[in-house]
Amino acid sequence: MTLQRLDGSRPDADETIESSLSSDAGLLTCVGVLVGLAVVVVLWWGRAVWIPLVLSVLISYALEPVVAFLGRHRVRRALGVPLLLVALLITFGSGAYLLRGEAGDFINGIPNTAHTLAEAIRGVTRGGPGTVSKVQAAARELESAASGPATRGPREGVTAVRIEQPTFRWSEWLWQGSCGVLAFVGQMFAVVCLVYYLLAAGDMYKRKLVRIVPTLSHKKVTLDILAEIDRQIERFLLARVAISVIVGIMIWISFGLLGLNQAGVWGVLSAVLFAIPIVGPILLVGAAAAAAFVQFGSLGMVVGVAGTSVAVGALEGNVLTPWLMSRAGEMNAVAVFVSLLFWGWLWGAWGLLLAVPITAALKAVCERVPDFSAVAELLKE
Repeated sequence: MTLQRLDGSRPDADETIESSLSSDAGLLTCVGVLVGLAVVVVLWWGRAVWIPLVLSVLISYALEPVVAFLGRHRVRRALGVPLLLVALLITFGSGAYLLRGEAGDFINGIPNTAHTLAEAIRGVTRGGPGTVSKVQAAARELESAASGPATRGPREGVTAVRIEQPTFRWSEWLWQGSCGVLAFVGQMFAVVCLVYYLLAAGDMYKRKLVRIVPTLSHKKVTLDILAEIDRQIERFLLARVAISVIVGIMIWISFGLLGLNQAGVWGVLSAVLFAIPIVGPILLVGAAAAAAFVQFGSLGMVVGVAGTSVAVGALEGNVLTPWLMSRAGEMNAVAVFVSLLFWGWLWGAWGLLLAVPITAALKAVCERVPDFSAVAELLKE
């Protein structure tokens, strides 16, 4: 069957090839979009499995140099891995035990802090008929006008009683909190088990992956990709741990000198929150300012605590991070922020914590695959 134009002439070979290529490109684009959407759905639907798996892989990357160091000193992997995990668990358990008093006071003070802030906000809103109060008054008038014809007024001599349901139920809060703690403990137990199996296996899965690749040239590319991922992820995680430890010590000492209660707990929180770029430091500054307002009731102390947090954040962002991560393959700020938005939307708080390492691994892959060099260029600083 031959093709003809509307005027009866036949298209030449170049036009036929061009139209065929354009249709193939459109089909490939549609397939790529569908595959991308399918991957997002799978990542969201299976987040209970993917989050512990990704976290375990990252932790195993960070601990692999220690296991290799023990191996060079004639400590076999079968013995070195459990010894390392037991030592880490004892270290974290001892730290939690030492901070148990401050942590208990910190948790017990959360309801009081929330109540004090709520009263302060109510006091500000009662000061005058602001925009919010006017809108609320208009809404009440509309509600009374709409329900007026259908309701009868109270009889004379009868006191109207209005039953208000409590807006906050402690039983529901405790139940939800208990379920969240149990789910977190279960995930952490799964993470510890996966880290043990990954470290005990060593490079077995990497060798299996190389054997799966069919051609020799592809095997070499696969080895290069795995080596690049190892290099970037290990250095990134080690640098991130060092930065978190330094920031936690600085916050602990600074808040202790300022007289803020539970300074040790604030140090631990800052070490965790500063691992989340942009969002974590903002949360720490806001929470520390609120705690200072509740404890001291002074604007000067609030400014002092918040200013100290901002100063530590500026030191971390402008000095520590560029210095320690200069060899870890940094990404530009736009790529980091977009990755935080995407993974935070997909996996919540865990996504915010894992966004940067995941994106760094993707960048390492894209740099070694020519078809994705454009994506690597967008991610690089």
